[in-house]
Amino acid sequence: MFGDTAIAVHPDDARYTKFHNRRARNPLTNELIPIIVDSSVDTSFHTGAFKITPSHDVNDYETGRRHKLPFKSVLGDDGRLVNVPDEFMVHFFLYFTFIDCFS
Repeated sequence: MFGDTAIAVHPDDARYTKFHNRRARNPLTNELIPIIVDSSVDTSFHTGAFKITPSHDVNDYETGRRHKLPFKSVLGDDGRLVNVPDEFMVHFFLYFTFIDCFS
């Protein structure tokens, strides 16, 4: 969720009409991200509202390009987390330290 830059809903899905072109807060980053309408969303799959992480996979990448969304990196070239709020980095550090102690 650190790399999410939008939520997509289908333009004909009446459940989400009132949310078209509004914003939602990403609970992990506290950023406001747009709720976009995109006809590629499958309304019969789960809730019919999907988080978009353009740097994650091909479908999200194409949606990100169509809607000119930012592409956020959360992994650096060395495989470490980047662009993650500090409070989460502490949790990750403690978790992996705990795992190392019992390895």
